[in-house]
Amino acid sequence: MKKGVLMLLLAFLMGVVQAQKKDDFIIDPLKSSVKWAGKKVVGGETEGTIGIKQGSLQVSNNKLVAGDILLDTKSIQSKTASSKLIDHLKNEDFFDVEKYPSAGFVMTGLNGNTLSGKITIKGITKTISFPVKISYAKDLVLLEAASVKVDRTQFGVQYSSGSFISGLGDRAIDDTIVLQIALQAVKK
Repeated sequence: MKKGVLMLLLAFLMGVVQAQKKDDFIIDPLKSSVKWAGKKVVGGETEGTIGIKQGSLQVSNNKLVAGDILLDTKSIQSKTASSKLIDHLKNEDFFDVEKYPSAGFVMTGLNGNTLSGKITIKGITKTISFPVKISYAKDLVLLEAASVKVDRTQFGVQYSSGSFISGLGDRAIDDTIVLQIALQAVKK
């Protein structure tokens, strides 16, 4: 009887340990993308990409429980914008990539399909939440966020912001940057 109870207890504990097992996934920068879009208040949208340095996701019981991503701000580029504009986005008026070569995001929670975390741009960290679509497979996690809205002025990027400078008229640049994120992470 004691042996049977002990075996049952051992089986239960093994099940608990297995249920709490977390799997680590590494974000593949070559199969993932972060696209950005910004625009003037009156027309003129510009869009491009920013490279991924590294990132990871952690999954437990088919649920994302942790994650982080580091972006390479020096890699900001666009197929449609002039090189002069891209150089301007990289200088101190905007993202000051020489001083701040990285931007990042660290997950703090997932509630349904809403991902929350801390985003850091130009050394300033703010809390953000946005809807995501996550697909889980044995050795792969896909995460997509179609419209992540970031207020650039919260990170010290106030150049041509109508919120801070009056009289800009049609030269004002919208405070909101929109990110489109598609991550593919493979099991470690």
